[in-house]
Amino acid sequence: MVERNATNTIEFNTQEFGAPVSYFTIDTGASLANETNPGEAVEAIVELIARKGTILAMGTESNGAFRVAIENNTWTQADLEAALQGLGATVGTNNYNATGATVADFVF
Repeated sequence: MVERNATNTIEFNTQEFGAPVSYFTIDTGASLANETNPGEAVEAIVELIARKGTILAMGTESNGAFRVAIENNTWTQADLEAALQGLGATVGTNNYNATGATVADFVF
C-alpha cells in the first residue's frame, strides 16, 4: 500500500478543482419557483451567467435568492449585478422583473 507523504497536509478552506471557482449569492427579489421552464427567467439568468464562465453548481432557491459556483469566471460582483438588473422588468415569457437583483461575493 502506498503511504501518504507526511508533508502533504490536509487543509480546510481549499478547493480541488482544475480551474479557479468563484461563488456568488444572487437575490432576484421574488420567487423563481415558477420560472424554470424554457423561455422563462431562470433560463435567461443562466445564459447570462454562462457568458463569462461555466456554472458548476446552483444552490437551492428561496424567494429569489440562490448561490452559484462558476468555474473560470470573469464576472465581478458589480458587473454581474448590473447585467442581471439589465435583463429588465419583462424577463422571459412570464415577464419576471429582474431590475432589483443584487449580487454578493460568497466565500466558500
